[in-house]
Amino acid sequence: MHGPKVTVIGAGSYFFGKPVIYKMATSKIMAGGTLALVDINSQVLDTMMRLARRVFDQTGCDVELIGSTERREVMGDSDFIVLTFSQRNNYYRGVDTQIAAKHGIRMCSSDTIGPAAFRALRDGPHVLAMARDAHELAPHAWVVNFTNPTTVLGTILRRYAPEVKSFSLCDGNHEPYATLRWCKMAGILPPDATTIPPDVYAKLDLAIGGVNHCTWVIRFCYNGQDMFPILRKVLVAQIEQEKRNPQEDSKARYNNAYALQLFDLYGILPTAVSHTKEYVPFFQGYGVTPVYPEPIRLFDAGLRAKQMATAWKATEEYASGERSVEEFLQNVHSDHASDIIESMWGNLGKPFFINTINRGAITNLPYDAFLELRCDIDMRGPRPQPVGEMPRGVLALQYQVLDTHELTAEAAITGDRAILRRAMLTDPICNNIADADNCIAELLEAERDALPSYWYR
Repeated sequence: MHGPKVTVIGAGSYFFGKPVIYKMATSKIMAGGTLALVDINSQVLDTMMRLARRVFDQTGCDVELIGSTERREVMGDSDFIVLTFSQRNNYYRGVDTQIAAKHGIRMCSSDTIGPAAFRALRDGPHVLAMARDAHELAPHAWVVNFTNPTTVLGTILRRYAPEVKSFSLCDGNHEPYATLRWCKMAGILPPDATTIPPDVYAKLDLAIGGVNHCTWVIRFCYNGQDMFPILRKVLVAQIEQEKRNPQEDSKARYNNAYALQLFDLYGILPTAVSHTKEYVPFFQGYGVTPVYPEPIRLFDAGLRAKQMATAWKATEEYASGERSVEEFLQNVHSDHASDIIESMWGNLGKPFFINTINRGAITNLPYDAFLELRCDIDMRGPRPQPVGEMPRGVLALQYQVLDTHELTAEAAITGDRAILRRAMLTDPICNNIADADNCIAELLEAERDALPSYWYR
């Protein structure tokens, strides 16, 4: 059996570019396949092509490499088409953050909720166009969205391109590492454990689910014992360490303190608190009493730009030969998306967290709710494993966030300002009609070059 044809749209991706090259070069399942790299920036494409050639030549993986700045030239006969692109992502996230803050809305990641919905307005129409190209040129391909906002873009694919086989991914709950992390935190496995033994798995009842970036550990028992009291003690200890050395990065800052407050409120634990703290109004700075430990810190586009520049410099050094292929293979690893593609193609039977239709997995959320759930997955697609009920409280938040994302998806494709306004004011972190209206107006003007012309009819 030869490997699959994997087309990557956004080859210079900060997260996915190097891992997919690593996976194609090292996996026996991917051997004999094809990697098609697409990037509209010809210099970026050239760098990624040179890197892939060096790695493929040295590993002898027998993977064909093709590339183009025009996606339609290379999409034909693809088995997987991975969308991992964004228009000047970091720059516009900074614009979204600063304009939102002027109007009383604080965002620490600026890629999912609130005024960050403008990211979906910028990229959503391109996702839909890519899906339609895929249906024409590679109708049997799985279109895998690996771009934020995961839920909104995944919803666009499901609602507006239902003829295309698609699902969406986020790297936050990458299996088996996510389950391994919770087992270590609860003391079920030692800190240096790298795998979960079968006898441990057999005693484990770990249920995680919800809307992407607002997912929760809904149930965690081991051998019949509730692990939540143990996790709470661990959080309390971590908070003391956090006070002594708080992170400067907005997504990482005081996450244990925010997580403990959410756990004590809802009775379940957020799995992606670096984002979830942005989904709720509690840490915005509203109200009379000061927020503990502080209102969430704003996303720092300058810091992210430095991180991306450092990562890209390493990529260029691998491509030029300044750094060796041996070092690349030692330092780079596969990721969530490439592991899933390998497992699907090789029918490995591994479960993964996928953003897809609920299908009754969480019994008190809609059947067609677009959720992040642990799924069985093969070339037939993802099938969510049963979870049970989402506890009330978080259930209300899930409905509100789902409605926000559904409205945002509709606004992104239709250019309907009334729907965009409704999405913004359905959002849990927007609490003033005039502020939301002014924020929308300023963002539309500031991002005129990146938004479809139908917003300015």
